[in-house]
Amino acid sequence: MMIQKIRNKLSKLGIEAYVVSHGNRFLGQDVLPEEHKLKALCGFTGSAGIAVITQDEAFLLVDGRYELQARLETNDDEITVVDEMPRFKSVCDLLRQKNIASVGYDAWCHSIAETEYLKRRYREMRFVDVGELVSLPQEHMIEALPRDERFAGQSRAQKLALITDILREQGADAYLFTSADSVSWLFNLYAHDLPYTPIVRAYALVEADGGVTLFADNLRADLPVKNWQQFATFLASAENKKIMCDAHTTPEKIKNLAASSVILQKTPDICALSKAEKNPTELQGMISCHIRDGAAVVKLLHWLEDNWRGKTELDVVKKLHQFRAEQENFFSESFATIAGSGSNGAIVHYQPDEKSNTELKENSLLLLDSGGQYFDGTTDITRTVVIGQPTKEMIADFTTVLKAHIALAQMRFPTGTAGAKLDIIARSKLWKECQDYKHGTGHGVACFGNVHEGPISISVGGSDYGFKPNMITSNEPGIYKEGKYGIRIENLQYTVPSSINENFLEFRYLTKVPIDKKLIDKYLLSEGEQAWLNEYHEDVYNDLAPYLNENEKVWLKDACSPL
Repeated sequence: MMIQKIRNKLSKLGIEAYVVSHGNRFLGQDVLPEEHKLKALCGFTGSAGIAVITQDEAFLLVDGRYELQARLETNDDEITVVDEMPRFKSVCDLLRQKNIASVGYDAWCHSIAETEYLKRRYREMRFVDVGELVSLPQEHMIEALPRDERFAGQSRAQKLALITDILREQGADAYLFTSADSVSWLFNLYAHDLPYTPIVRAYALVEADGGVTLFADNLRADLPVKNWQQFATFLASAENKKIMCDAHTTPEKIKNLAASSVILQKTPDICALSKAEKNPTELQGMISCHIRDGAAVVKLLHWLEDNWRGKTELDVVKKLHQFRAEQENFFSESFATIAGSGSNGAIVHYQPDEKSNTELKENSLLLLDSGGQYFDGTTDITRTVVIGQPTKEMIADFTTVLKAHIALAQMRFPTGTAGAKLDIIARSKLWKECQDYKHGTGHGVACFGNVHEGPISISVGGSDYGFKPNMITSNEPGIYKEGKYGIRIENLQYTVPSSINENFLEFRYLTKVPIDKKLIDKYLLSEGEQAWLNEYHEDVYNDLAPYLNENEKVWLKDACSPL
């Protein structure tokens, strides 16, 4: 019904196609379930995708993480799932093949940089901002709460001074921050708005004299707040102002609304670059919260070993939440827990619900990807464990993934190396066995913020931004066999200067949870790989034992014994 309404609107506008993005004016941020436009449009619930509607066809573009999920959730009589990076550019390539020359979109949902690139590349196309045709407004009140400096490590005033100094150096009147995680970090704010991410969804205008205004509807904060209508009025009346902004996170709509004399000076988001390099307090918080989080996961694995019979994926999700919620400084999960039993594990971002919930079966794999938000940090861990006894195929695949994980964990590389160059270190171990995975090897992680944080990443098409000390990333290679099982091993790790050469970096692991030895063929591991795993398990036991009861310690001692 919604697709037909869009087609009717297109006919009235004289436009051949319309693009529906996953996001809103907070580009790249999470959305609430009731704001999920793609779910409303076609049933797809994943966190990354883009759809395009024409008069005759409808397409949903998703990457490899969501290919299986999208096909399960959508009606193929209404929409065709395309395994392609979900970007506006990919949509334009598809429309070009179909000789479609006009496309409508919502300029709030696409950045200045993206739309300027598209208009240069696809000169034969007419791009028209027609606004939201899938309207799912947010109406509830949000309260922005102050985050304690003992967790943040720097005061709001210290961070703000960095911005005003840059404004004076550049001769600019203001900096407009449109990235919600940057606004939250800059002002040491958090909120309960989103279920898994404690950020405040607001824009912030920082003026050269230190004046600050937040822009959002239905927001209470200890800073001045204006609504979106007042924001539009400000842009239209900001005559002769020089405003700095990040073209990759600032919606094109802002450029369209601004007075003609406004100069939007494009510059990388200062906060994004600063918060990627964790300060000493943040780094220590991440180390500490990972120990407590590791204890929670170990409690779950110990419980699971003797209690899996008759239990379901959702039972595992609920029990893990219980153990996490008992930990000091717990706030929430950092994303909806992925608990994929058997063939569900092959759906990379599968999340069980009442409809899909599956009972655990003997001699099968359980892929458990989960994380927690703590006031002192954010965690993200994946463990694949066997229920019963594994097959030879499971052991061979798991050991291959482990070799890939260790290869990246042990790597030394020059400071400034981009993540795209590191991806091959892990992936090559799978390629040797003619295997691959359709997701990145690693993503940046915030300290009490987005579990996926830029600007760093480790992936084939990843960011060109180079690694520096105290940056946190995941390490998560995997193997997925449709109809059989999924395997992924994920730790978070941070960069430190190498002890051999200070111009090089190496990784130190944050995540501390044992890796299932029943799934490892030690004869496929080199001496160095075995030594890494034995050292890792020794650290896991020493750090987690004080947080466990006697039965859990006995279980962990065995799980961490040398190969």
